[in-house]
Amino acid sequence: MDKTAAVLTGVLLVGAATTVVAQDDRAVLAKVRLTTDPRVPLGCTRIGLVRDDSIKDLRRKVVKAGGDTALLSFPAEDLERIDAQVFRCPPHATSSPIPPPPPGPPPPPPSSR
Repeated sequence: MDKTAAVLTGVLLVGAATTVVAQDDRAVLAKVRLTTDPRVPLGCTRIGLVRDDSIKDLRRKVVKAGGDTALLSFPAEDLERIDAQVFRCPPHATSSPIPPPPPGPPPPPPSSR
């Protein structure tokens, strides 16, 4: 009975770990920026070229290459393939947050004459 409990616990732990990895994987893949606009990666470092026929697999290849942005093209000779130039871009400058409203009640509405 103890052996069965240990095996069952192991299976549950592996299943839980797989779910966590899948969620982490999904978060990383979601951060990959895909574009067809050649102006988007201006100022970024070009890393290389990857190809695939699946967007999900293409995103994985971009991450594996060390990139965070991909400039996509679709070659006419193979309509199922997607080519992606891989770039690593600097982090976006965060704009300052919207300031809070001033304290006190809001001003009255303008009078209509």
